[in-house]
Amino acid sequence: MLKAVIFDMDGVLVDSTSAVWTSFGAILKNEGVHFSDEYIKHHLATSLRDNLISWKKEFGIKDYDLMEFSKASGKIQFELLKHQKININLLNLLKELKKYNIPCAVATSSMRWRAEQILDLLKIRDFFTVVVTAEDVKNHKPAPDVFLEAARQLNINPENCVVFEDASNGIDAAKSAGTKTIGIITKYNLAEELSHANLVINDFSQIDVRRIKELF
Repeated sequence: MLKAVIFDMDGVLVDSTSAVWTSFGAILKNEGVHFSDEYIKHHLATSLRDNLISWKKEFGIKDYDLMEFSKASGKIQFELLKHQKININLLNLLKELKKYNIPCAVATSSMRWRAEQILDLLKIRDFFTVVVTAEDVKNHKPAPDVFLEAARQLNINPENCVVFEDASNGIDAAKSAGTKTIGIITKYNLAEELSHANLVINDFSQIDVRRIKELF
């Protein structure tokens, strides 16, 4: 039975993936690092903490302070996203969930300061009872911790939750947590790459509360 909905943030609530990776590339340009679309696809749900660890091993980058890198990249991102508006179909879904008293949470690999600022930018913070970030859990996606923590804070069993995700390893994390999953197709992931989700949609115009309930 559907009792709560959990949303990933980047690529789901906000079309920010390009801005995020543009900002990473800008900071690391002098170290000769370039991120292809294929690379981005395989690291969509990865936290900045885990990316920095990976980049040091893979590209030999210098040590960066996590918060300083987050703030520097965030400054670039928010300049690129300053005119971003909430997707009207997503807004309609959030309003419908609120109408039926179905609580919603955000479960993101982002840092908290950034998550809060994006929700404020989109003017949707009030739709979410809970916001869980990379700073709230030890293990990041594809570990299930962020979704388990969101369910815990909602005080709802994960099996009664559905998760919206745009990344294959994010869907893996949600499934490991025991939730139902809805994959959202983006330029980085085709339908077949998200086919392990319970349902795959092109965009939020294809989903409503009735269809979510049919997953249970």
